[in-house]
Amino acid sequence: MGLITLLVVVALTALYFGRSMEKKPPQLVRFTDMMTAHIEYANWVFIYGLVALFFTLLLHYDLGDMLIRIANNAMICIMTLPFLFDKWTVKYHGKVNAAIIEEARNIVSWVSHNEKITSYIAAVFAVVLFFMLFK
Repeated sequence: MGLITLLVVVALTALYFGRSMEKKPPQLVRFTDMMTAHIEYANWVFIYGLVALFFTLLLHYDLGDMLIRIANNAMICIMTLPFLFDKWTVKYHGKVNAAIIEEARNIVSWVSHNEKITSYIAAVFAVVLFFMLFK
């Protein structure tokens, strides 16, 4: 589960780096185009992040390993929210209070407006997870 989490965090970090950079290498352009073409699978990635987060809490890890895994799984959920939020607001528009939707929109817009900061944080978490997995 840790290796899949690492791959997903690295892929989302590359997508966020690609979206925040003005001058991109051609490989990153191809990768971000491929990721945005298949962004409809973001629901499943979000669900994976939640399930992995809860399994991390249930499984027996050292405290440091658990915190690193929780942080990476939370980053998966946070980084997929901007792609899912518009779909969810249309689906649950009349069922959820407008103030709650507005506050959630503020959080999601912060993540999408600060893509570079989010990608740097995710990159640091991914490097720490890599060294934890392959120590």
